[in-house]
Amino acid sequence: MVTILMATYNGERYLEGQIESILQQTYKDWELVIQDDCSSDDTAAIAQKYVTQNPNKIRFIEREYQSGSAKNNFFSMLKLSKSEYIMTCDQDDVWLPTKVEVTLHKMLSLETELVYNRPLLVHTDLKVVDRNLRLIAKSMFKRQNLDNRRDKLNNLLVQNIVTGCTIMVNRALLDMVNDVPKEAIMHDRWLALIACAFGKIGFVNQSTVLYRQHESNEVGDKDTRSFRYNVLRLSETKQSKQSLENTYLQAQSFLKIYGQILTPQFFELVREYSTIPAYGKVRSLQTIFKYRFWKTGYARKLGQVLFCLI
Repeated sequence: MVTILMATYNGERYLEGQIESILQQTYKDWELVIQDDCSSDDTAAIAQKYVTQNPNKIRFIEREYQSGSAKNNFFSMLKLSKSEYIMTCDQDDVWLPTKVEVTLHKMLSLETELVYNRPLLVHTDLKVVDRNLRLIAKSMFKRQNLDNRRDKLNNLLVQNIVTGCTIMVNRALLDMVNDVPKEAIMHDRWLALIACAFGKIGFVNQSTVLYRQHESNEVGDKDTRSFRYNVLRLSETKQSKQSLENTYLQAQSFLKIYGQILTPQFFELVREYSTIPAYGKVRSLQTIFKYRFWKTGYARKLGQVLFCLI
């Protein structure tokens, strides 16, 4: 069975469409667990309606206290299932009919190639749409100038390529998730680091989600290939530098939790990346060059260099 974890908060506008798209999946052996983060709108009522209509497929949980973010809500849900495979789901997207089927197929193929109990994560591409599901881009990877092959540890420490609403993880990975530190940037980034360090990440080069963009997105899509975006990004020095510093803090926490079981090579990678803020300008740049701690694209790389020199 596949357990789908959906975190909700004031999602009444799009929630029905998302649940309906899950009900229409070609793969039927799934359960949906919805956990609401103290919504003030009709999210709970909508979710409860679907539980009543589908009591054997959908569970609904109302948090007693607000978690404070989608990240915290998702992390608190990871232990709500005993299934072998778990997917995470946003409240405002639309899943294409074969999403569960093709993602699970890739997961099973990875298990055939590797040792069965290795931590595994599978993710996919997405179609970017507006609030009314009108197409903006057929591929978010192309729109954001991302490369699915950049899933090695030196890549993921500095830049995430895994989108939470597309992922499936196996039980072996979830069993490694214990107390998640506050420095974990987002659930997808943390799970990707674990999968990369101790197992494998698989990619399905197919868009399986209509990734809806609207004014309330907590994490959204940006056209990172555009000249305007890159000029604005470089001009927002404080925000961009903080984003980079968050990756160092996340790496420090990852090393603290998993350092004793990392391979010597991975231990060195995480240690060197997490130590960059303590180095001087020259050594920081030397470390980035030596271990290839680069983001994708010339503009992003330029930003990294500039922030080291500031």
